[in-house]
Amino acid sequence: YLLFEILQFSLLFAMSRLESVPVSTYQQIDLLGRAGSIAFRFAVIQEMLEAPVAHCASLRRATAWILRGTTALLALLAAVFIGSVYSWNVRAMIFPVYAIKHTLDIAQCGLLAFVFLWHRFLGLKMQDFAVGIALGMGLVAGLEPLLDALKDFRAVDSQIVDLLQLGAYHVSVMIWLYFARIQEEFTSESAGASLLDARRWAIELGRVKCP
Repeated sequence: YLLFEILQFSLLFAMSRLESVPVSTYQQIDLLGRAGSIAFRFAVIQEMLEAPVAHCASLRRATAWILRGTTALLALLAAVFIGSVYSWNVRAMIFPVYAIKHTLDIAQCGLLAFVFLWHRFLGLKMQDFAVGIALGMGLVAGLEPLLDALKDFRAVDSQIVDLLQLGAYHVSVMIWLYFARIQEEFTSESAGASLLDARRWAIELGRVKCP
């Protein structure tokens, strides 16, 4: 996901500096890049949901069905919310096609909250790095529809909104790095107690019985 974001930024930045590239082409590539980002985020969320039950194929399949059903419900609720905000006049958006993107962003935000509830339901503790990923992705997915709405309603200057979006991405990366650092320190400190840690995880995973 991070490699995709880096490549997407490099391509869009180069296109923005080339005067020969039409604006419509830039917007199309930008839209495809955003679609790719959303797809990668869904894959990451699915991985976080399936990780606690990775030892059981039947539970993984059940988790996949839960993910699909929850996504469909959240997408429907998000579509209704976005439609009500714009009084069902999607053309009021600067880029109307982004209505689908906003719907999926809000759905992903709800799924990330569901990840915490899912671990709570299973009685398992989330790894620190997984917590950082969920918080960072939730920040980006949750703020983008709001910031784009500020652009659409011209409540704030578009350049300020762009800076806020840039800041949100930087903050999310800092969150990932912070929790990755915590995870690394925890792993190094617990190297001597790996057997005890393995037993603890075995006990927790034993609560999730595979049918």
